[in-house]
Amino acid sequence: MKYAMLIDVSRCSICYSCEMACKDEYVGNVYPPFSYSQTDRQPAWISVSEIEKGKYPHVKVYAVPKLCMQCEDAPCIKVCPVPGCAYKTDTGAVILDPEKCTGCKACMKACPYDAINFNDDKNICQKCTLCQHKLKEGKLPACVDACPSGVFFLDEESKVKEMAKKRGARQMNPEYKTGPKIYYVGLPSISLAGHIIDAHSLMDVADADVAITNSKTGEKVALKSNQSGNILATYLKQDEKYSLEIKCKGYRSKTIADIRLDIEYNHLGNIKLDKVA
Repeated sequence: MKYAMLIDVSRCSICYSCEMACKDEYVGNVYPPFSYSQTDRQPAWISVSEIEKGKYPHVKVYAVPKLCMQCEDAPCIKVCPVPGCAYKTDTGAVILDPEKCTGCKACMKACPYDAINFNDDKNICQKCTLCQHKLKEGKLPACVDACPSGVFFLDEESKVKEMAKKRGARQMNPEYKTGPKIYYVGLPSISLAGHIIDAHSLMDVADADVAITNSKTGEKVALKSNQSGNILATYLKQDEKYSLEIKCKGYRSKTIADIRLDIEYNHLGNIKLDKVA
């Protein structure tokens, strides 16, 4: 069975449990024929990057777990000069055979995701194996099992693709054209956010209907404010103008025009609604 993974960035609490679990699983442990042990000096084969977007005082930090993308068209396999060293398993994972690796680093240079590390002690290249030894036993990879926030979802590839489509998940850097098997929900994108509140009480206004329209193309995004009165529209277009219309029972409608999305995370601050007299 071939696997794929969905990662929900919005659920990550930056606890680093995935990194620690990876180190605990592989430092000092050998799992032939898939991996030799990591050194305690090496980075874990999964890492959480903190990416800051926006302008003060409205700044958003995205926590993005990164690991080998287990590419369908893997550059590391293409460039490896040693026959059979870089290959795919029946689970779809890309493996660097530690017995055959000569440490030439060709795979490291070819990987556009910078997902391959070097083990100085063994003089070999290493990366995430999707915990093949655990999958063979019907267990989850260490990072998935250790996450307390439900960030990771691993399953049969067609099921993950279906979920990715329903949730609007995307591959990281699809322009690389490597066919990543890792899908992300909530990656940084051109976004418009705001906080809808009552103009008199300053309390949050939940469940307000919001329509965001591209002034040039007429494309619309419809959403509702959450329980905290917050709105967030993603995957908009940079340096284009948008209008925002808010409707909510008991309040007067409000329109904000000519909003130019000049940065990746655009926050309008508090948006006050007046009650109907």
